[in-house]
Amino acid sequence: MITENCSNMVDISISKDVLVIGAGSFGLQAAGQIAAQGYKVSVIGAKTACARQSGCTSEMLEKGGVNIMQDVSIEALAGVVGDFRATLTKNNEKVESIFGAVVVAPQYSYSPLNAKYGLTLNDKVMTLSQFEAIISSDSEKMKAIQNGGEGGAGANVAFLMGFAQEGEPLLTGRVLKGALAVQNMKGCKAYIYAGNVKVGANGLERLFTQGRHAGVVCFKPSETPKVQQGTDLLKITIKDPVVRSDVELTPDFIVVEEGLVVDKQNLDLCAKLRVDTDLDGFLPSNNVHRFPAKSNRDGIFVVNSSLDATNAALRVKELIGDGTKKVVADRAKVDENLCVICLTCYRSCPHGAIFWQNGAAAISPAACQGCGICASECPMDAIQLGEFTDESLRANIKDAVVSAQATQKDAKSEPTIVAFCCKNSALEAFESAKLFGHEMPVGFKIVKVPCAGKVDVEFIMKAFVDGADGVMVAACHEGNCKAERGNTYAKWRVNEIQKRLELMGFGKNKLTFTTIASNMAKEFACKVNDFAKSLEG
Repeated sequence: MITENCSNMVDISISKDVLVIGAGSFGLQAAGQIAAQGYKVSVIGAKTACARQSGCTSEMLEKGGVNIMQDVSIEALAGVVGDFRATLTKNNEKVESIFGAVVVAPQYSYSPLNAKYGLTLNDKVMTLSQFEAIISSDSEKMKAIQNGGEGGAGANVAFLMGFAQEGEPLLTGRVLKGALAVQNMKGCKAYIYAGNVKVGANGLERLFTQGRHAGVVCFKPSETPKVQQGTDLLKITIKDPVVRSDVELTPDFIVVEEGLVVDKQNLDLCAKLRVDTDLDGFLPSNNVHRFPAKSNRDGIFVVNSSLDATNAALRVKELIGDGTKKVVADRAKVDENLCVICLTCYRSCPHGAIFWQNGAAAISPAACQGCGICASECPMDAIQLGEFTDESLRANIKDAVVSAQATQKDAKSEPTIVAFCCKNSALEAFESAKLFGHEMPVGFKIVKVPCAGKVDVEFIMKAFVDGADGVMVAACHEGNCKAERGNTYAKWRVNEIQKRLELMGFGKNKLTFTTIASNMAKEFACKVNDFAKSLEG
């Protein structure tokens, strides 16, 4: 791994109070585990919901150090990790509280997907939520399942999942639990028809094995089952690739999967917290560095499962510790004399690390992750990074060009290429390519940057002015950027400069943007060699 030189380290104080937003089962699991570590935890949610979803009473939770705040909502969240200032509202009264960390347990609703199978909901065809409500009660509908089979025997219940949408662990867990509950009823039989069975969550593999041992039958056909619904008959038909014939089942009941729906309340919450979602509005964003429980803002965690709850509790302990934390003091600095409070840095910071102080922008050393996006977007050049100042990068660009030209004494035909390499991906791929002996042009040199988002127009143009024949900007793959959008900013800038080069008559092929992962040494060398050949042509 490429290491970073940390300069001035300072201690900061971190509040040992934790806010959990969302009183569902996963939020409460996280709250209980965090409280068990000795931290004071406040949960926004109703006590009745807490008791029902967590399997324990609110008194038990509060006795363990969890403060459940009823009818309370969050209006705003200011500050940064270790010093989040939450404005909470109850009955139109506002109160500000300070928290060291925030845990978000999103609340999603479900939409029925029976129409995807050509089914109409009735007493025999129900959604997964309806089925869960029935088996948790002692209602007549529950008795109908227990005695709904032929001759008053136990019923055959079929579950459909993974055909109307891409499967995911939460859905798999709900179906497995429902099927096991049916199988454990005297005389009842459970069948699962699954497009896929995703068990990548805590305990699901064990639950799936437990269901099979109990007698649950699981079909995984390659095509969506053909489902017929009549007045007195339900029939499911699949093509069995082993016996090469149709396999039919006439269940007494069919339980249909549901799709998750993002509530507007969740979207509003994300805006207040300044946390990113994926393209469908779900938390966290679809970034490999966020899973399983991180968000784009340090100190704000997301829990969507029991595994997430445990992971969030561990990360809270790692973050808060005894209430102090060492951070790099000069990772990024603002020149107050140059700052005009245009809000550009505030809007572009992917980590919510920028606030206002003494009439100018200020960067929190606790929240800043040193990507440099703010520095490159600042129109006044008022922001400098401790290890990657504009002055040092200009010098590194000049050195790279001079070094590349010096190595070309015996290879005059080869172009001089400067590559801006993200230290989290391309730089490691480059170092690995050298280590493994992959050949690259002798005139190829790299400039290390904290993130491709730090590569602004000036640096690219300077490489050309200093004598480079070609410039490459190598960033992380989409969904793999630690700064969330550093690769996106870099690509925008490259596209803009390519337009300028074409207008000036130089040809846009002299500049290229590429994405690479840290473990793609051979691919990195191939991309460099291909770029060099395109310049020679």
